Amino acid sequence: MTKSRILLFVLIVACTIALYMLPRYVVNNSKDEVQNSENSDPEHQDLSIVNGHSHDFEIPDSLLIVFNRFYESYKNAENQEKRFIFADSLANAYKTVGKLDSMAKYLEIKAIENPTLENFIIAGDGYYEAFNFAVDKSKSAFLAGKVQEYYNRVLNENPLLFDIKSKLAMTYVAGSNPMQGIMMLQEVLSKDPNNEVAIYNLGMLAITSGQYEKAIERFEKLTQLDPKNPEAQFYLGYCFFELGKKDESKVYFQEVLDLEISGDLVKASEDYLKRIN
Repeated sequence: MTKSRILLFVLIVACTIALYMLPRYVVNNSKDEVQNSENSDPEHQDLSIVNGHSHDFEIPDSLLIVFNRFYESYKNAENQEKRFIFADSLANAYKTVGKLDSMAKYLEIKAIENPTLENFIIAGDGYYEAFNFAVDKSKSAFLAGKVQEYYNRVLNENPLLFDIKSKLAMTYVAGSNPMQGIMMLQEVLSKDPNNEVAIYNLGMLAITSGQYEKAIERFEKLTQLDPKNPEAQFYLGYCFFELGKKDESKVYFQEVLDLEISGDLVKASEDYLKRIN
């Protein structure tokens, strides 16, 4: 194992241990030394700070020190390969603590320095994930713009990547011309009727507008394509619950539990089953 990979492994372990030994939400005002180190180089500033926004919570001091070690390794890398390794490390570290816009910034490094279709997809996916969790409108608009920048470059090279087009559509739905996004999703389904991303997105849009019957059609289609899709099962349960059809909804919430998975969908399904019973 090379020295750089050994250091990378040690830093990842240290970051993970520190993360799980500390509270998830910490507000700490004694960060001057670490933040001065960050602010000395604009490239290392958090994306949210650069654009005048703040995250929902702050990284504890001990983790900031670990992050700065990643950054120093990234900045002082001997070659592009090692630079990319530590850019990925920074992206993963920021994702671990939920700072998804900063994660996307470091995923974007490869797309900037090595503009390939694969790297455009990675950058676009990173910004899309951050966009999906953005609450602030101006931040959401900025992230949507970054998604559009990279996904459009991808589609210019390969217009048949319908999953990409389906995700791109959602950034337009959230913008000033939502019908543009909805028409893009419908166009995808006209060419690829079984595209699961487009079907899921249209199902979620139907829920958002209170069209539960239409949403049920979408999610039933998803379960036909993938009977073990936990989100499709859960949202079917949710739609039937909202329509007052508790017996039908119970079946789908139980399907989620029967998949023997873990996470928020399981907890939510258990809560709904308690309410029904």
